[in-house]
Order: sequence, then C-alpha cells, then structure tokens
Amino acid sequence: MEARPSSLPIRFAPLWLALAGLLLFLPGNNLAPLIDRDEPRFAQATREMIQRREWVIPYFNDQYRFDKPVLIYWMMRPCYAIFGANEFSARLPSVLSAILLGWLVFWMGRRWFTERVGFFAAFGLLTCLQLLMHARSAVADMPMVTMVVLAQFAAWELVHNDGPHYPWRWFWLLYGALGIGFLAKGPVTLVVPFLTFLIFRFVLWRKPVLWSRLKLGPGLAVALAIMGAWGIPALMKTAGKFWTVGMKSHVYERGLQTFQGHGAFFLYYVVISLISLFPWIAFAGEGAAYLRRNWTEKNAFLTSWLLGTYLLFGFYMTKLPHYVMPAFPAFFLILAQAAEADFSRPHWTRVFFRVVISLLCIVAAIVLAGAFLIPFTPPYASLYFAMIGGAGIVLALAWLAILWRSARPGPPRQVNMVALPLVAVAIGAVLLGLGLRKATPAVMLQPVFQIMPADAEFGFYRFKEPSLVFYSNRKWQNLSTVDDVNTFLAKSGPRLVVTGEREVKLEKYLQWLFARNEALEAKDYSAEISEIDTNGLNTISLEGINIARTCGAKLRVLWKL
Repeated sequence: MEARPSSLPIRFAPLWLALAGLLLFLPGNNLAPLIDRDEPRFAQATREMIQRREWVIPYFNDQYRFDKPVLIYWMMRPCYAIFGANEFSARLPSVLSAILLGWLVFWMGRRWFTERVGFFAAFGLLTCLQLLMHARSAVADMPMVTMVVLAQFAAWELVHNDGPHYPWRWFWLLYGALGIGFLAKGPVTLVVPFLTFLIFRFVLWRKPVLWSRLKLGPGLAVALAIMGAWGIPALMKTAGKFWTVGMKSHVYERGLQTFQGHGAFFLYYVVISLISLFPWIAFAGEGAAYLRRNWTEKNAFLTSWLLGTYLLFGFYMTKLPHYVMPAFPAFFLILAQAAEADFSRPHWTRVFFRVVISLLCIVAAIVLAGAFLIPFTPPYASLYFAMIGGAGIVLALAWLAILWRSARPGPPRQVNMVALPLVAVAIGAVLLGLGLRKATPAVMLQPVFQIMPADAEFGFYRFKEPSLVFYSNRKWQNLSTVDDVNTFLAKSGPRLVVTGEREVKLEKYLQWLFARNEALEAKDYSAEISEIDTNGLNTISLEGINIARTCGAKLRVLWKL
C-alpha cells in the first residue's frame, strides 16, 4: 500500500501549518464577543490578577475563582501587556497553542510514519470544526490538549527506546508536560496517558511494556514539583479551598453528577463527533478499513488513546463537546495514514462519506435559508450575518473535504485548491463574530459603562452573565429581589443596575414562528421590573442575544450619576 506522490509542498510543512493556523484562527477574533459564561470569566480573572499584582490566585468579580488552575491566566498576561485587555488578547494564547499543537502532531506523524502523514494529520486537526471553535476561545483547553499530546508522544518514545543511552530529553518532556498540563486544566493530563497505556497493554496489544524505562519515581517527583510550585502557595493562600472547591466540585463532582444541565447519554460523544470532527469524520470509514489491514503496535496505541479518552468522558456525567479533544490527534494520525495509503476502499466508506457531508450541508443550507427568511426584529438584525457566517464555515469545510476526496489518494495537487476553502472559513468567522457582537447586550452597554464614574456601584437582577463584568471592568453585586434593587438604587452615590425583563428561548421562538396562532412562550419579568422605583433615574431598554442560554433577552438598565 504505497502512497502516491503529490506536488503539495510538504517540505515547508511547519510554515504552511503556521500560516493555515493564523488564517483560520485570527480573523475576527477582535470582533466576536466573549461568549458567556466561560470566556468572560477567564478574561476578567486575568485582568483582576493584574490589577491585584497577583500571580497565584485567580479572582473573578472580586472573588476567588477555583474553576481552573493558573496556567491560562499566566499565558494571557503578556498578551494583555502587549495588546491590552480585549477579546483578541484573551484568545491569543489559544491561537498560539493550537499552532503549537499542529506542529507537535506533525512532528509525531513524521517520526512515527512519514512526513506527509504528519502534515495531513496536523492539517486535519487544525481544520476540524471543534478545534476551529476552541482555538478561538479564551479558555484553558488548547494548552491542556497540547500537553496531553506531548506527554503521549514522550511516553511512547521512552518505553520503546532501545538505544545505548537513556533518552533524557523524552523524560523531561514527558514529566514536564504532565506538570504543565495539570497547571492548564487539572488531572485530565495525567488520566488520559494512564488510560491509554492501560488499554494498550491489557486490551488491544497485550504484550509486555518496559515500564522501567519511564522512571516513574523520579519522573512523578518532577511533575509534582511543577504542580507544587503553584499548588502549594495556592492551597496556603486559600486555606485549602483550591483543593476542596477546585478539585472536589469542579472535577470530582462533575464526574458523578451533571453540572449546569450539561448531561447526556453514554454515546453522546460518538454522535457529536459528526459535528466536532467535521468534515474529516466523513473519512472515518476509511480510517477503520485501514486499521483492519494495518494493525501495528503504533496503531494499537493510537486506538487505545482514542478509545480511552472517549470511554473516560463517556462515563463522566457532565458532558460538553470539547471534553474529548485530547483524543483528536490520535484520530487524525490514523486518518492521515489511510489518506496516504493506496488501497481498495470498501463501498460503504464512500456511502458514509456522502451521508455525513450531505447531512451537515443540509443543516448549513437550512441555516443559510433562515438568514434570509426569518423576520428578525431590528435588535437581532445582525444575526443575519452570524447565520451566513456560521453556515459559510460549514459549507467551506465540506468543500475542503470534497476537494480532498477528489484527489484520492493523497491531498489536492495544488495549494490554491486548499487555500480557497480556508479563506472562506476565515471570512465566515469574521461575519459570525460581527453578527454576534452587534447583538450582544454587554457590548451594547459599553457606552453606558464608560460614562459611569470610577466610584459607581453596579448590580444585576435576572440577568447575571459574566460578560457584564468583563465589558464594564467593575465589581457587580447580585441582587436577589426587587426590594434589593430598590434599596441598592436608593443609596447615595452613582449606581447602575441591569435587570432582565424578558427571555425567549430560541426553540420557543422558532416554534412560534411556524405556528403564529399560538402565543410566544417567554419568561416575562416585566411585572416585577415595574415595581422598581425609577424616580430620578436614567433608564433605557435594549434587546440582544444571550449566547450562553441560546435565548433572546430584553433588558432594562437603570442608573444615576
């Protein structure tokens, strides 16, 4: 099964991967609003650490933030220093981590297989839908995934080293990655390699592994030293709360029960892969067919990596699409081998490809049609651009996959054939970001935030999204009742309150749109809001989209100077 040569310039693979990453991940990053709820929390916590001159404990809204360890905040700080505290700076660490991840997968594929396999695997990873989303997100996942891949790579090299000298560079890379990965997103960086080797040794390959080459004793001491350099001061400063809250509530308890309603059935990640790994999931049949013909030790390891991650998060009660991203590099290293191999592909793999591509294209076409057919009211008019941009991204990725398949085996023969869909993805991202920004309440309120004096106090009622904290850069009080609102506003000094007046879920709006004879079902708090004493206050009403809750929100803002 020899690969057919191609004119694609693999010789400059790291450069092409970097350029592709910059083209895919940077355009529109300054336009897209920080998406509630995680992005504003990470971004604002970094800002508050800078304001406090704090390097150990993250804060959000002047309170401890225990959700994640400290690495992502450290990575955001120099970006803020250079570009200011804004969306672009908050997302830049994820952009750079994604490009580094692409290089690492390329390096792994080149060392284990061929240079071309490494390039195709890295290119596929950088262009799948889930990575396109998270490489543009101000969250901790991209550094964590990068460290998982480095740990897997180094662990394999250590246990398969048969040279006369011990490869200390792989030792330091392995345990450095485990330690730094823990600082990125906790124990997942440790668990994924452990499960991979467990399944590899006892299920899929079942041959002895030279565990002694890992030097687990001194290695774990190195990893623990890295973790402890931050973890011990963090535990001391918070009287142990970073462990009891951060680990118990945000890691252990999420595994045993759903968090914020993010639960799903066991095979959730298998189904959602049709979207997360789009468009390359359409080639999964070819990957499976290739594995049947080429069951090698490395492929058993990659399959163990893939299977272990999916099993781990399949049993994990809280489920979100991006949790299984640590498995994606293994998937693409298998797929890239199949792409390079010249073998007879079963008919069902072609059917599978057509079905997957067709399904997502149909969904994109429906969204695109909706952009022109849904009669959005003026506050939501910019969603036309967001829908066109989102649909355009999916269609551009489908176009890329079809071009790739038409040149089987191997990739398209000309660089411009690959570049055009990537440019289309970048344009779609700009339109998506622009459309969402103009419809985001916290962004709309920035002019009001800016006129408030430095000593003004802020409060929210019925609309408590973290984006308000980031875009105002103020401390907010959580007001629980209308009486709390009136008491707050009656106090002396400049004050501002954001109140939620009405909320309409997207699915309820669509149901009403196609059944106009029924009343639009909404959560209406206007009767409560009418009890607020507005005497002597400035007031405005506005509407926008609450992306975190996929709903339209009507707000009333009250303030006094």
